[in-house]
Amino acid sequence: MIVKQRLNRISIILDEFNFSQKDLAIFLQVSTNTVSRWCRNINQPDLMKIYEIARFFRIDMLRLFEPTSWENENGSPPYKLYLEGKIRMMHAQRKSTKKVKKLVLN
Repeated sequence: MIVKQRLNRISIILDEFNFSQKDLAIFLQVSTNTVSRWCRNINQPDLMKIYEIARFFRIDMLRLFEPTSWENENGSPPYKLYLEGKIRMMHAQRKSTKKVKKLVLN
């Protein structure tokens, strides 16, 4: 089951500036449905739209994103698990290559 996460804070910024989704849609030249999906975190705007929104409100782009914190995550970070798997696969390939060389040479 996929857990829906809030990734952007567009709706919060709109509230802070007392600005409507419709007005933002007009400024960005997108549909109001598009802005609504962004505000509900169903879809995400591309980085150029994030930049345009930040520039429009004169805010740091990072304010448009939810902060991330991985302190409460258990286990190894995914990149480490990936690298460990890659190393195991390389070792397995070397062993099988050595076995094939032995068979060919004998």
